[in-house]
Amino acid sequence: MIVGIIGPVDLVNQSIEVADKYNSINAIGIPYKDEREVESKVKEWENKVDAFLFTGYLPYYHVIEKQITDKQLFYYPILGTALYKVLFKMKVHDNINISKISIDTLTQQQIKEVYEDLEVFYDGLYVNNVHLSKYSREQYVEYHKKLYEKGKTEAAVTSVNSVYEELKKYGIPAYKVTPTKFTMEQTFKLIVEANETRVAENNQIIVIIIDIKEYSLSWENLSIIEKREKRLALYQELLNYSRQYQASVFSSTEGDEFILLITKGIFQEYTNFYESIPIVNEIQEKFSMSISMGIGMGVNALEAEENARKALAFSKERKDSAAYMVNQDKVVLGPIGTSRNLEFQLRSQDKNLLKWSEKTNISVANLTKIQNLLAKKQTNCITSSDIQQGLNVTLRTANRIMNKLVAGGAAIEIGIEQSGDRGRPRRVYKIDFNEKD
Repeated sequence: MIVGIIGPVDLVNQSIEVADKYNSINAIGIPYKDEREVESKVKEWENKVDAFLFTGYLPYYHVIEKQITDKQLFYYPILGTALYKVLFKMKVHDNINISKISIDTLTQQQIKEVYEDLEVFYDGLYVNNVHLSKYSREQYVEYHKKLYEKGKTEAAVTSVNSVYEELKKYGIPAYKVTPTKFTMEQTFKLIVEANETRVAENNQIIVIIIDIKEYSLSWENLSIIEKREKRLALYQELLNYSRQYQASVFSSTEGDEFILLITKGIFQEYTNFYESIPIVNEIQEKFSMSISMGIGMGVNALEAEENARKALAFSKERKDSAAYMVNQDKVVLGPIGTSRNLEFQLRSQDKNLLKWSEKTNISVANLTKIQNLLAKKQTNCITSSDIQQGLNVTLRTANRIMNKLVAGGAAIEIGIEQSGDRGRPRRVYKIDFNEKD
């Protein structure tokens, strides 16, 4: 695993020394002089590493906040134990009154525990324990600077490298809290464990079942021979696909079904984390046939196949080619690659949702579909037509679902919506799944 270590050069070099103890980690130093360089550093190295380790929280937070990369991100937590070394240097080497200093980023409780352990008076301390995500570098500098200039402190302690450098420019005695060697080692152990988990997850087998829905989209009557020829052509296409993506493909002897086995990591890369499945449309365009696809995940092969068959059942409910997925948590995603893609649960431990299922006599699966539909539309007001399209049911079924929601107290009519054509106006309902007394 290649890990890019981003931070001040001193901490980067220390980190590489620690990383050398772990055979599974290949550490690459990416030092900076200022935290503002981090974004460009990440973009420069993103395609060359598997993960980034930040020696401080501030650059780590900014990378996450701006969503700069999809790589795994880690950072060294600053713990109270890191303060001991700094206080020792201040007291013993520089003769600074450690009861008259300003400290940032560490919490009041962490500092209190350290001072109590050292049996040192701490009531005169100035602690800025505002979280790093809430404060800018300039605000931290100003905080320490004002206290020092007013004579309230003799020195400043910070864990932010750029704040430390800036304070020194002003001639303020500044000390930097850095992660201890123990913290570094524990973080690298975490990285190793996270990588092992990721590798195991990426190697998880996914079962894909493909069933031929219609041999001809033009509804022409094909002879048995013609159907067999198209089936063989599709099988050959799936074999090509399996070679390209290191999958295995199996064909039933007589039926219209094919089973593919592929690893989760490769499938995620191929589908861009389940955003689309190109082969579904490719088969439709190339062979003028429609297919149903069910994708299953599980803790073992049997569960993965069972979930794939459940997903296939959802796909078969659609008129056109479609792909659905059921994961090991019984969460359904589909139809994948369409604007009507929904995520819902086959089963739920949500007591509130289970109550609504009892009150409305609507399945939890359909209720979670409706919840997802509302979230996707960013409104709690919908029509029966919205349910028809979102749940892929007939308008009659959608009206029946809406009537059940109203009867069960989960929906109320709030008005009408004029349709764009000359059709009847649609009733608009407000859906509320919040708990009611």
